[in-house]
Amino acid sequence: MLGRRRAGALVVLCALLFAAFGTARGGAAVSAPSDLYWLGPYFAGMRLTSTPEEHRYATFVYGDCELPEGEGGCAPPAQLQNWSACARNPLRIDIVPSQVFPLRGGGIVTVYESSRAEVATGDRNVVVFADRELVGAALLDIQLQSQPGPETLAPPEYPMPVLRELKRVTVPAERGLDVAAIARKTGVSADEVRLRLRIAELLGPDALADVPVPTLSTAEVEWLGKLAHRAIYKPALTARRQGISVAELKKRIGRVRGLAGLCGETGPLPEPS
Repeated sequence: MLGRRRAGALVVLCALLFAAFGTARGGAAVSAPSDLYWLGPYFAGMRLTSTPEEHRYATFVYGDCELPEGEGGCAPPAQLQNWSACARNPLRIDIVPSQVFPLRGGGIVTVYESSRAEVATGDRNVVVFADRELVGAALLDIQLQSQPGPETLAPPEYPMPVLRELKRVTVPAERGLDVAAIARKTGVSADEVRLRLRIAELLGPDALADVPVPTLSTAEVEWLGKLAHRAIYKPALTARRQGISVAELKKRIGRVRGLAGLCGETGPLPEPS
């Protein structure tokens, strides 16, 4: 849980970012996996010290790690990880963020702690790890390598199963149910209901207009999610234990793509593990 001082700082950060860029929609989704988000060759007076070629994940690192005396490890002042919106998104992460707000047009920021924020834009999810006094500046500076500088961010493009999970809570909300009632009706926790409603609000009504209402129950989605996770490591064994073929298994877990399991990404964007 964030302390009052840190929480207050995040509220100020949200207000500054909102004022700087507003909420107008714009930009285009990005699909080229090799065109990654970074902070440029320098950020906050620090040089780029590590690139994706040196990491398991598509990561850019800024500044040097200063190891405190007697400590066994340390983190660099700032780093960015690039993921797809399928492999990493707010509905897939098992922690509810403390803040959700718009960024530079259509981007959506979720804040999980004072030193970590994630930006959803187009088909990407960009994770910012930084000293807490640098997080706001990093959000303002995020840009594609192909861009001359920070530009308007496109709204997120989530896989259909993710959009259907948003629809699970927006439909009863439109019928007048409050958060507690939606949670009882859907089997989704109240905090998760609030998160989904907030994301749906930022996406706007058009984003969900043609999205079908989910036919799977929340329990069925969770079960398929477990199968999808097992199939990452042992697809043949998982299929055999279910008495189905691997092809049938892939078809079934495709119904939770973006919520669990593999996404079929190509490098340098990583797959979930």
